[in-house]
Amino acid sequence: MPKINTCAFSVVLTLTCHLLIFGETPAESPPSQEALVASVRQSITTIRVQGRDQTEYGMGTGFVVSSDGLIATNFHVIEEGRAFTVETSAGIALPIVAVHASDAANDLAIIRVDTKGAPLPALELADGDAEQGMRVLAFGNPLGLQNSVVEGILSAKQMVKGRELLQLAMPVERGNSGGPLVDLQGRVHGIVNMKSAIDDNLGFAIPIRRLLPLMESPNPVLIERWVRVGKINRERWQILFGADWQERAGRITANGTGTGFGGRSLLLWQAEAPEIPFEIAVSVRLKDDSGAAGLAFHCDGGDRHYGFYPSAGKLRLTCFLGPSVYSWQILQEVASEHYLPTQWNDLKVRLEAGKIQCYVNGHLAIESFDTQLTSGKVGLATFRSSQPEFKRFEVGREIPQAVVSDLARQQLERLQVVPLGIESLDSKAVSQLGESGEFSSRQLIQRATALEQQAEQLRQLAGEVRRAPWLVRLSQLDELAQPEQLLQGSLSIAALDNPDLDVQSYVHQIESMVQDISATLPAEADQLDKRNALHRYMFAENGFHGSRSEYYHPANSHLNRVIEDREGLPITLSILYMEMGRRIGMNVEGVGLPGHFVVRHIIDEEDQVLIDVFDQGNLLSLEDAGQLVRLHTGRPLGPEDLRKNSDQEILLRVLNNLMGIASTNRDTDSMMRYADAILAVDANQVDVRMLRIQLRALSGRRKAAVDDLDWMLAHAPAGMDRAAIMRIRAALDAGQ
Repeated sequence: MPKINTCAFSVVLTLTCHLLIFGETPAESPPSQEALVASVRQSITTIRVQGRDQTEYGMGTGFVVSSDGLIATNFHVIEEGRAFTVETSAGIALPIVAVHASDAANDLAIIRVDTKGAPLPALELADGDAEQGMRVLAFGNPLGLQNSVVEGILSAKQMVKGRELLQLAMPVERGNSGGPLVDLQGRVHGIVNMKSAIDDNLGFAIPIRRLLPLMESPNPVLIERWVRVGKINRERWQILFGADWQERAGRITANGTGTGFGGRSLLLWQAEAPEIPFEIAVSVRLKDDSGAAGLAFHCDGGDRHYGFYPSAGKLRLTCFLGPSVYSWQILQEVASEHYLPTQWNDLKVRLEAGKIQCYVNGHLAIESFDTQLTSGKVGLATFRSSQPEFKRFEVGREIPQAVVSDLARQQLERLQVVPLGIESLDSKAVSQLGESGEFSSRQLIQRATALEQQAEQLRQLAGEVRRAPWLVRLSQLDELAQPEQLLQGSLSIAALDNPDLDVQSYVHQIESMVQDISATLPAEADQLDKRNALHRYMFAENGFHGSRSEYYHPANSHLNRVIEDREGLPITLSILYMEMGRRIGMNVEGVGLPGHFVVRHIIDEEDQVLIDVFDQGNLLSLEDAGQLVRLHTGRPLGPEDLRKNSDQEILLRVLNNLMGIASTNRDTDSMMRYADAILAVDANQVDVRMLRIQLRALSGRRKAAVDDLDWMLAHAPAGMDRAAIMRIRAALDAGQ
């Protein structure tokens, strides 16, 4: 019989009795810090993001949240549209399958990797809120140094730009982004998000509970699809000398510095340029007006080409004959009153035999007879780190200029700003003003206040002028062919808030998406085949989904943002679904269930099904639809709920959603925009017209308010109190 260690037996007996009496287990002691770090480090991954020239653009961190291959990180780490790699702390590359879930608003993403059948060590996610004063460890790759760990304190919880973040008393650098914030038991309480702009020993993390909805309701995008977003189409463009060129729905941007001398980079149009004479044009905007970016032409595919571009506020025509500044010739550099710093500027070059004419905003700025280069490709050029944006690149025999009508010129002349003449005041004049004590100073401040008010009025007017063409387009939708009305109307609504929107580029993008779907269809595809292909493309391959965060954000009602972000409201997702469905031959229509828009797919008279695009194409029975109606209204489903909505009704519903958001936020400027748009779509919306009368009167636009009152008097809508309208009109007239 073996000997018994009486000391050990006594301890075990004591603990056993304690358990029997009190029903408790002894508290687990936390692992040593060395053991904790070693354990957590096995779950840490390094994420390397590639630039467009295949060099490393940035580095971040991720961590395993599911042993079957799910890795959490920040959305900004993988930067939508870029290729990236994932490797373990041991340096083993993990093949990427998809971006399993993403939420740009909360800066979160989950990557799915192929584990090759070998489970990955997942970290435990904390199931409670982190406590102030808690000691925590942050893991990551700060400043490019892999497998780093830093200890600190969870010092507070702060609201930053509308999001609750964990405030950390510890140094955080860019490479820490996406790494886990763990307690001394190794449980994850947050995802390191950013460092403080004012203190090197202060950082922030996203509470881990924000990640749970993504894990429960993913919106997967295959990695092959992910890296195409924002990528320059290599069939249309050729990149020379590096830089990060991206294209999203017609807007081209260049970030970073090119590898050519002076940070030069070119983006050349792959098609052959026409024979002389011809013209090229583009609109360009520089984030920093000290930079330089514009048109390139007669390019040999290397260092030799011309360039016409704004540079440090002036316009320059340069002949580039080699790789260095010693082979560059600045042919002309001029200042132009027609160039608008930091705003969009229309550049155009006309090429004729022996002559180059360069225009800015419709005005001839430079004319040259230089003939050192006479043929070659055309495109775009950027220098230094200008961060330019380009839109509406065109090549043609003759590109028409925007024409300012005589009536428009007359209106602009009425709004001229009179020079103050301050530059003519000398010291004696200032002393004379000062002799009156504070009186002159008060008068000058009063005039400055009046000028500030006038400046604000001019800015508001400029915004209205930029939106005016979109309102005209909304009012003339019935002049378009029926299949185009809904799409053009939806994009025009988005342009109200984004007047620079290139609508046609989004139309082309939808057509390109439709081509991708059509390429997968069999020759004799029926309605079911087409629906399955559309669902596979939207939901399985590209991750379109209902907005889980910021449901009431205006972007969810902008069709361009729905296309870009793959996220939206039931109605905007349904509009995109219907537009693509119709183009591949599906018979689909919109159904405006109260509070939740859906699509009806009509296979034949007997076979019709409702589709919830917001819920990744879930097919709804009438019972399901009834539950949705009862949820939003408290009443049963009625026949009116199931009728087809017209394009006009759909557009009005989108606008009313936007109006509701603006009203909640008390954003009167936005309310005015949406009221204008609603009345452009349907002038008979009397309640909205009455609202616009109030908004116009409150903003000092009395004449415009009187115009609405005159419309009311002329059309006499049912229930109108004519005498009350006349009294309001008289009061506005008296106030003019």
